[in-house]
Amino acid sequence: MRFFIVLCLIPVYLCKTVFSKCNITSDISGHKEAQCKHQGLTSVPINLPPDIKKLDLSYNNLTRLDANVFLKYKYLENLMLDNNDIRLLHEKAFNGLYLLKYLSLSKNYLNVTESYPTEVFESLKNLSVLDISRNMKTQEYNPYKIPFGEIGNLRELSIDLVFNATFGQEFKKLFNLQTLRFDYCHVNFLYNGTFSEMPVHIMEFHMTTCKDFVVIEVDVLVPFQHLKVLNLTNSNIHLTQALRLLHPFQNRSMDAILFRGITHAGSQHGLDSAILTPETMRYISTICIKTLDLSDNKIVIFRNRSLVLFQHPECFENMMLSANSFSLETWAVSFFILVRKMINIEIFDFSYFPLGFKDPIFLDVVTNVNHTRVEKVQHKVTGKIIPITVTLTNRKLKYLRITHLMATMYFKEFRVTNSSLRHLELSYFETDLFPILTFEGFNSLEYLDLSGISSDITVGVGKVPLLIHLKTLILKETKLYNVLQTNVSIFSFCPNIMNLDISHNYIWKIKSIGELRNLKLLNLSHNLLDNVPMVVTKLENLAELDLSHNQLTTVGKKTLELIDTQHKKLGTFKLYLSDNPFICSCETTTFLRWIQLTKVKLDNNGNYSCWVASRNNINYTRNVIADFHHYFVNCDSTVWLKLGISLLVSVLSSLICVTVLYNFRWRIIFFFFRNLRRFAEKGLQLTFDYDVYVSYSDDCVCFVKELQKKIENEWGFKICIEDRDFIIGESIATERATSINKCRHIIFVVSPSTVENEWSRFEIERAKYEKFSKNLQKIVVITKDIALDNIPVEFSIIWKDVLLIQWPVEKDEVQMAWQELRLWFF
Repeated sequence: MRFFIVLCLIPVYLCKTVFSKCNITSDISGHKEAQCKHQGLTSVPINLPPDIKKLDLSYNNLTRLDANVFLKYKYLENLMLDNNDIRLLHEKAFNGLYLLKYLSLSKNYLNVTESYPTEVFESLKNLSVLDISRNMKTQEYNPYKIPFGEIGNLRELSIDLVFNATFGQEFKKLFNLQTLRFDYCHVNFLYNGTFSEMPVHIMEFHMTTCKDFVVIEVDVLVPFQHLKVLNLTNSNIHLTQALRLLHPFQNRSMDAILFRGITHAGSQHGLDSAILTPETMRYISTICIKTLDLSDNKIVIFRNRSLVLFQHPECFENMMLSANSFSLETWAVSFFILVRKMINIEIFDFSYFPLGFKDPIFLDVVTNVNHTRVEKVQHKVTGKIIPITVTLTNRKLKYLRITHLMATMYFKEFRVTNSSLRHLELSYFETDLFPILTFEGFNSLEYLDLSGISSDITVGVGKVPLLIHLKTLILKETKLYNVLQTNVSIFSFCPNIMNLDISHNYIWKIKSIGELRNLKLLNLSHNLLDNVPMVVTKLENLAELDLSHNQLTTVGKKTLELIDTQHKKLGTFKLYLSDNPFICSCETTTFLRWIQLTKVKLDNNGNYSCWVASRNNINYTRNVIADFHHYFVNCDSTVWLKLGISLLVSVLSSLICVTVLYNFRWRIIFFFFRNLRRFAEKGLQLTFDYDVYVSYSDDCVCFVKELQKKIENEWGFKICIEDRDFIIGESIATERATSINKCRHIIFVVSPSTVENEWSRFEIERAKYEKFSKNLQKIVVITKDIALDNIPVEFSIIWKDVLLIQWPVEKDEVQMAWQELRLWFF
């Protein structure tokens, strides 16, 4: 009896083991799916539910498929076996899978010349999609030996294109095949007869990622008389050669011609940059094309208006020309006339001109796969300013992108008439005038990107009409640091936006962003904020806030409570705080505890670097919280008693030391100053270009000149002042911040005009940051002709670190003031 019980329990245990690895779910219609990825499986699980319709065994350690391993799962419709180590298929491996429609064996080691037994696909009568690509790791010379005769219903095939490819009669049995993909390409030559044995009804031909240059004979595509989609993306073919392949399709209609990134530099066949002429465009110009992608082909020139010679511009629905090098300067009028003739155009992309950009973003309207983010290359092209007025009357246009144009030009006006435009990008190009946006009739714009326009954004206020349907607004690098302090209605033209990105704008203060009741995502990253703006707490539907790369030392208690309230109200809240100079001290313990306990989703899993005041080093918040008691043991009530005793001892010691050292004060001060500064800077590996940075307004120029002579000529120190040391042509905000970072100390000459000077406030905020970062050693405030009550309130946070000198009027007292400055500061 015990032996019988043990035998009965073994299957139950095995079933539990398998289910613990595979995630079993059901969709809305009740169809079960088994997700078994990344489980380290060496064989097919045998105790999954028998009625599953989808099984994913990708990223495991399968090396072979034996007979009848899927026999139990006769209801399977989708089977994924990608990224394993499968080298052998038994002829009965897929026995019983009569309902299977999708089979993927990509990225294994199945040789197309020997790994497929004669009857391996016999049961797959209903198979519609087969992916056996990316299996050939080396070049092969033998013909294909794949038994396609049993899967006559196959409609889509993905396979490797081997070297010196020879296709057999088995391929002609694929009567229903419509899509042929060669995703892994080893060929160097394609002859006219290479595809002669392929089925004649193929409508889509994809040959991508051919890394070696492929020489192609002109008639290689003649067998595909019904072709609608030709995709050669990222293959090393060269554009002029690819255009010659289109002669079998002239005067026909095609859904897509995708020739992006096929002209590679350094070709050994004498083909580098593409120069297109009416001769090279003679075939493509006769075709009625819905989608055309000529992006990233090093096209340097279109001769004799060859780009605008298309005979059927009304056929275009999507056109992408980005990342080339030709100029519109000589035939812009003809080009825009062509665009106006594209009455059915929906997507138009003309970006990344004329020089190279690193990792540009391309649009894949056919394959729906976008590439990586763009990193702008810093070049500046000077020349004649070309004012452009763009008028769009294409009623079907939905997506327009004109971004990263490296030319000195401006769009004087961008006018849209009775259009269905949803997505508009006019960003990253040099301009001296903010464009006027005009929408005549109904507008339905949902996405607007005006990033990187170098002209002052204040010029653009009032030039954008009311966009009630706008959901996303991107204004990165648009010099918003002045506007948001004074203009409270800058976003009044888009009252219903849900996503707002104003990152990279040197913002250190925000007065208001208006009534944005629907705003859900706010990006304030890469700015100079030292506290969370109060306007954030007034956004009732905010669910995501990005404050990374700012100058936050902590987040206040009220802000944290409001964030928690939003999380409870909306069910989720995302907060990004990485790369801020946080401080871990007694004053920030509330913030540290909140990081540990909150349910809000934080970036970096809530683990940020911070300056630990008690240990005088940098650590991570997770480590500080884990050892919270030891880090903040002195933050309780006894700290005051200890502080009082310390102060009393310090006072008595100071009195004794002062009486002894008073007579030798000058020699001691300067001796220790020179030696200790040299030792400290060497230990901290600090280097400074200047000793002192001087902040002043226009009414103190004379005094600053006198200060300069005193410090440099008499005392032998080097100072940095705006009128002499700033680099011409650089951003004024960047130059001020960089100069302060290069100085050991800073002097603020405060006068009546300082209160109204916005740059003085910027320098104060920057000094705070440098002081907290331990880069700035001393801060001196010299007041001239101004009462202490009128000194800018921004000094309040660092007042305890400031050395204040009220500059006297009487000549007898001026000499004492100079001595005091030299003693305190140096």
